[in-house]
Amino acid sequence: MVIDKVFFNQIFEENKSDMKMFYTLLIVVIATVLLLTAGTFINKITLQIHPNSFVNGLAKYQFFALTVGILATIAILILNPESKQFLNIGQLSNIAEKEKWLGINGKSSWMVSGLQLLLFVSIATGIFMFLAIKYTNSIDNFQWSFIPLVLLFSLTNSLTEEMIFRFGIVGGLFSHYSKLTILIMSAVLFGLPHYFGNPSGFIGILMSGVLGYILCKATIETKGLSIAWTIHFVQDIIIFTALMMMNVKQNTL
Repeated sequence: MVIDKVFFNQIFEENKSDMKMFYTLLIVVIATVLLLTAGTFINKITLQIHPNSFVNGLAKYQFFALTVGILATIAILILNPESKQFLNIGQLSNIAEKEKWLGINGKSSWMVSGLQLLLFVSIATGIFMFLAIKYTNSIDNFQWSFIPLVLLFSLTNSLTEEMIFRFGIVGGLFSHYSKLTILIMSAVLFGLPHYFGNPSGFIGILMSGVLGYILCKATIETKGLSIAWTIHFVQDIIIFTALMMMNVKQNTL
Protein backbone atom coordinates (compact mmCIF):
# COMPACT_ATOMS: atom_id res chain seq x y z
CA MET A 1 0.00 0.00 0.00
CA VAL A 2 2.85 2.38 0.89
CA ILE A 3 4.64 1.47 -2.33
CA ASP A 4 1.45 2.13 -4.33
CA LYS A 5 1.04 5.53 -2.68
CA VAL A 6 4.64 6.52 -3.48
CA PHE A 7 4.20 5.28 -7.04
CA PHE A 8 1.01 7.28 -7.62
CA ASN A 9 2.55 10.37 -6.03
CA GLN A 10 5.49 10.06 -8.40
CA ILE A 11 3.15 9.72 -11.39
CA PHE A 12 1.16 12.73 -10.19
CA GLU A 13 4.29 14.88 -9.88
CA GLU A 14 5.47 13.86 -13.36
CA ASN A 15 2.07 14.69 -14.84
CA LYS A 16 2.08 17.99 -12.95
CA SER A 17 5.46 18.89 -14.45
CA ASP A 18 4.27 17.96 -17.93
CA MET A 19 1.19 20.13 -17.53
CA LYS A 20 3.31 23.02 -16.26
CA MET A 21 5.49 22.75 -19.35
CA PHE A 22 2.45 22.54 -21.63
CA TYR A 23 0.71 25.58 -20.18
CA THR A 24 3.94 27.59 -19.95
CA LEU A 25 4.77 26.90 -23.59
CA LEU A 26 1.17 27.62 -24.56
CA ILE A 27 1.30 31.03 -22.86
CA VAL A 28 4.64 31.88 -24.50
CA VAL A 29 3.55 30.63 -27.94
CA ILE A 30 0.26 32.54 -27.81
CA ALA A 31 2.11 35.70 -26.76
CA THR A 32 4.65 35.18 -29.58
CA VAL A 33 1.93 34.66 -32.19
CA LEU A 34 0.20 37.83 -31.01
CA LEU A 35 3.44 39.78 -31.38
CA LEU A 36 4.10 38.35 -34.86
CA THR A 37 0.56 39.17 -36.01
CA ALA A 38 0.41 42.53 -34.24
CA GLY A 39 0.01 44.31 -37.56
CA THR A 40 -3.44 42.80 -37.97
CA PHE A 41 -4.55 44.43 -34.74
CA ILE A 42 -2.72 47.75 -34.76
CA ASN A 43 -3.71 48.50 -38.37
CA LYS A 44 -7.29 48.73 -37.12
CA ILE A 45 -6.29 51.44 -34.66
CA THR A 46 -6.90 54.77 -36.37
CA LEU A 47 -5.43 56.81 -33.52
CA GLN A 48 -2.45 58.92 -34.62
CA ILE A 49 -0.03 58.73 -31.70
CA HIS A 50 2.71 60.47 -33.69
CA PRO A 51 2.64 62.49 -36.96
CA ASN A 52 5.37 60.36 -38.58
CA SER A 53 3.84 57.15 -39.98
CA PHE A 54 6.84 54.92 -39.16
CA VAL A 55 7.12 56.22 -35.60
CA ASN A 56 3.35 56.00 -35.21
CA GLY A 57 3.46 52.33 -36.22
CA LEU A 58 6.26 51.61 -33.74
CA ALA A 59 4.38 53.37 -30.95
CA LYS A 60 1.17 51.43 -31.57
CA TYR A 61 3.10 48.16 -31.75
CA GLN A 62 4.90 48.87 -28.46
CA PHE A 63 1.62 49.63 -26.71
CA PHE A 64 0.09 46.40 -28.03
CA ALA A 65 3.18 44.31 -27.24
CA LEU A 66 3.48 45.67 -23.70
CA THR A 67 -0.15 44.73 -23.07
CA VAL A 68 0.57 41.18 -24.29
CA GLY A 69 3.67 40.99 -22.07
CA ILE A 70 1.77 42.08 -18.97
CA LEU A 71 -1.02 39.58 -19.60
CA ALA A 72 1.52 36.77 -20.16
CA THR A 73 3.25 37.69 -16.88
CA ILE A 74 -0.04 37.58 -14.98
CA ALA A 75 -0.82 34.18 -16.51
CA ILE A 76 2.59 32.77 -15.45
CA LEU A 77 2.14 34.12 -11.92
CA ILE A 78 -1.25 32.38 -11.70
CA LEU A 79 0.22 29.15 -13.11
CA ASN A 80 3.21 29.22 -10.77
CA PRO A 81 2.96 31.74 -7.88
CA GLU A 82 6.54 30.94 -6.80
CA SER A 83 7.77 32.54 -10.02
CA LYS A 84 7.37 35.99 -8.45
CA GLN A 85 10.84 35.51 -6.91
CA PHE A 86 12.30 36.33 -10.34
CA LEU A 87 10.54 39.69 -10.55
CA ASN A 88 13.37 41.53 -8.85
CA ILE A 89 16.90 42.82 -9.46
CA GLY A 90 18.48 39.52 -8.48
CA GLN A 91 21.72 38.61 -6.70
CA LEU A 92 24.35 40.36 -8.83
CA SER A 93 27.13 39.11 -6.53
CA ASN A 94 26.39 35.50 -7.48
CA ILE A 95 29.20 33.82 -9.43
CA ALA A 96 28.42 33.28 -13.12
CA GLU A 97 28.75 29.55 -13.71
CA LYS A 98 31.53 28.55 -16.12
CA GLU A 99 30.63 28.55 -19.81
CA LYS A 100 33.72 28.47 -22.04
CA TRP A 101 32.00 29.32 -25.32
CA LEU A 102 30.68 32.53 -23.75
CA GLY A 103 34.03 33.42 -22.23
CA ILE A 104 32.73 32.94 -18.68
CA ASN A 105 35.47 31.48 -16.46
CA GLY A 106 33.27 30.65 -13.48
CA LYS A 107 35.23 32.92 -11.13
CA SER A 108 33.62 36.33 -11.65
CA SER A 109 30.36 37.69 -10.27
CA TRP A 110 27.44 38.39 -12.54
CA MET A 111 28.10 42.10 -12.08
CA VAL A 112 31.47 41.64 -13.80
CA SER A 113 30.44 38.94 -16.26
CA GLY A 114 27.29 40.87 -17.14
CA LEU A 115 29.31 43.96 -18.06
CA GLN A 116 31.69 41.87 -20.17
CA LEU A 117 28.83 40.17 -22.00
CA LEU A 118 27.12 43.54 -22.47
CA LEU A 119 30.23 44.88 -24.18
CA PHE A 120 30.77 41.91 -26.50
CA VAL A 121 27.09 41.54 -27.44
CA SER A 122 26.74 45.28 -28.05
CA ILE A 123 29.78 45.27 -30.36
CA ALA A 124 28.27 42.42 -32.40
CA THR A 125 24.87 44.13 -32.60
CA GLY A 126 26.50 47.47 -33.41
CA ILE A 127 28.55 46.05 -36.27
CA PHE A 128 25.53 44.33 -37.80
CA MET A 129 23.29 47.39 -37.58
CA PHE A 130 26.07 49.70 -38.84
CA LEU A 131 26.37 47.56 -41.96
CA ALA A 132 22.59 47.78 -42.43
CA ILE A 133 22.71 51.59 -42.09
CA LYS A 134 25.60 51.82 -44.53
CA TYR A 135 23.85 49.52 -47.03
CA THR A 136 20.75 51.76 -47.02
CA ASN A 137 22.85 54.96 -47.30
CA SER A 138 21.42 56.24 -44.00
CA ILE A 139 24.73 56.97 -42.32
CA ASP A 140 24.07 60.75 -42.28
CA ASN A 141 20.46 60.52 -41.18
CA PHE A 142 20.92 60.61 -37.41
CA GLN A 143 18.81 63.18 -35.53
CA TRP A 144 19.11 64.07 -31.85
CA SER A 145 15.32 64.14 -31.72
CA PHE A 146 15.46 60.34 -32.14
CA ILE A 147 16.87 59.88 -28.64
CA PRO A 148 13.68 60.18 -26.48
CA LEU A 149 11.75 57.87 -28.82
CA VAL A 150 14.61 55.37 -29.02
CA LEU A 151 14.88 55.21 -25.23
CA LEU A 152 11.12 54.82 -24.81
CA PHE A 153 10.78 52.08 -27.44
CA SER A 154 13.90 50.28 -26.15
CA LEU A 155 12.53 50.33 -22.62
CA THR A 156 9.10 48.96 -23.54
CA ASN A 157 10.36 46.42 -26.08
CA SER A 158 13.04 44.95 -23.80
CA LEU A 159 10.58 44.82 -20.89
CA THR A 160 7.94 43.08 -23.01
CA GLU A 161 10.31 40.43 -24.36
CA GLU A 162 11.95 39.79 -20.99
CA MET A 163 8.52 39.26 -19.40
CA ILE A 164 7.56 36.76 -22.11
CA PHE A 165 10.78 34.94 -23.02
CA ARG A 166 12.71 35.09 -19.75
CA PHE A 167 10.28 35.45 -16.87
CA GLY A 168 7.63 33.44 -18.71
CA ILE A 169 9.84 30.44 -19.41
CA VAL A 170 12.04 30.53 -16.30
CA GLY A 171 9.17 31.39 -13.97
CA GLY A 172 6.94 28.69 -15.39
CA LEU A 173 9.51 25.87 -15.47
CA PHE A 174 12.35 26.56 -13.01
CA SER A 175 11.13 24.15 -10.33
CA HIS A 176 10.23 21.34 -12.72
CA TYR A 177 12.96 21.07 -15.36
CA SER A 178 16.74 21.15 -15.61
CA LYS A 179 18.61 24.37 -16.18
CA LEU A 180 19.87 23.20 -19.59
CA THR A 181 16.33 22.38 -20.75
CA ILE A 182 15.11 25.84 -19.78
CA LEU A 183 18.13 27.53 -21.42
CA ILE A 184 17.53 25.73 -24.70
CA MET A 185 13.82 26.49 -24.64
CA SER A 186 14.46 30.17 -24.04
CA ALA A 187 17.05 30.32 -26.82
CA VAL A 188 14.82 28.56 -29.36
CA LEU A 189 11.58 30.36 -28.51
CA PHE A 190 13.35 33.73 -28.47
CA GLY A 191 15.38 33.05 -31.60
CA LEU A 192 12.81 31.67 -34.05
CA PRO A 193 10.42 34.68 -34.08
CA HIS A 194 13.36 36.95 -34.89
CA TYR A 195 13.41 35.50 -38.39
CA PHE A 196 10.96 38.35 -39.00
CA GLY A 197 12.67 40.81 -36.65
CA ASN A 198 15.73 43.03 -36.64
CA PRO A 199 18.19 41.53 -37.38
CA SER A 200 16.13 39.16 -39.55
CA GLY A 201 16.52 35.86 -41.38
CA PHE A 202 18.84 33.04 -40.31
CA ILE A 203 21.35 35.52 -38.87
CA GLY A 204 18.55 37.04 -36.79
CA ILE A 205 17.60 33.62 -35.44
CA LEU A 206 21.22 32.78 -34.59
CA MET A 207 22.04 36.11 -32.93
CA SER A 208 18.77 36.22 -31.00
CA GLY A 209 19.06 32.56 -30.00
CA VAL A 210 22.52 33.11 -28.50
CA LEU A 211 21.31 36.28 -26.79
CA GLY A 212 18.28 34.41 -25.43
CA TYR A 213 20.57 31.74 -23.98
CA ILE A 214 22.78 34.36 -22.29
CA LEU A 215 19.85 36.32 -20.86
CA CYS A 216 18.16 33.17 -19.58
CA LYS A 217 21.41 32.02 -17.93
CA ALA A 218 21.69 35.38 -16.18
CA THR A 219 18.07 35.22 -15.03
CA ILE A 220 18.40 31.72 -13.58
CA GLU A 221 21.76 32.24 -11.88
CA THR A 222 20.94 35.64 -10.36
CA LYS A 223 17.27 34.81 -9.75
CA GLY A 224 16.32 38.18 -11.17
CA LEU A 225 15.85 40.11 -14.41
CA SER A 226 18.17 43.10 -14.05
CA ILE A 227 21.19 41.71 -15.94
CA ALA A 228 19.04 40.29 -18.74
CA TRP A 229 16.91 43.41 -19.03
CA THR A 230 19.94 45.74 -19.06
CA ILE A 231 21.74 43.82 -21.81
CA HIS A 232 18.53 43.59 -23.83
CA PHE A 233 17.76 47.29 -23.32
CA VAL A 234 21.16 48.36 -24.67
CA GLN A 235 20.79 46.13 -27.73
CA ASP A 236 17.39 47.67 -28.43
CA ILE A 237 18.89 51.17 -28.19
CA ILE A 238 21.34 50.23 -30.95
CA ILE A 239 18.63 48.56 -33.06
CA PHE A 240 15.98 51.28 -32.71
CA THR A 241 18.53 54.00 -33.44
CA ALA A 242 19.43 52.21 -36.67
CA LEU A 243 15.76 51.68 -37.57
CA MET A 244 14.99 55.36 -37.06
CA MET A 245 17.97 56.36 -39.20
CA MET A 246 16.87 54.02 -41.98
CA ASN A 247 13.18 54.90 -41.94
CA VAL A 248 12.78 58.52 -40.78
CA LYS A 249 14.04 61.26 -43.08
CA GLN A 250 15.79 64.39 -41.86
CA ASN A 251 13.59 66.97 -40.14
CA THR A 252 10.38 64.93 -40.38
CA LEU A 253 9.85 64.56 -36.63
